[in-house]
Amino acid sequence: MFTDECHRDTMRMVKRIASAFLWFVATAWGLSFVNLIMEAPPALGIVIAAGVSAFVAVDPLHLFWPLRAVAPVVPTRAAAPAPGAMQTQV
Repeated sequence: MFTDECHRDTMRMVKRIASAFLWFVATAWGLSFVNLIMEAPPALGIVIAAGVSAFVAVDPLHLFWPLRAVAPVVPTRAAAPAPGAMQTQV
């Protein structure tokens, strides 16, 4: 769909941001339910949810967003000698 590398990177970042937002909402909702049962401070759920969503967005261990494979550069033909260069024969 997108051929430009800039657009591909933009779409990857949109996916990361949307995923982090969904993780924040899901974690905050789940911890608010736990707070109702255990009577924990409500701000604790928001802080934990922010930490979880930041971890998903940054992903330092590449658990959610794997690194892109970079194809190795392989020369297709031997390099030609420079013009005027002396070649020695063994």
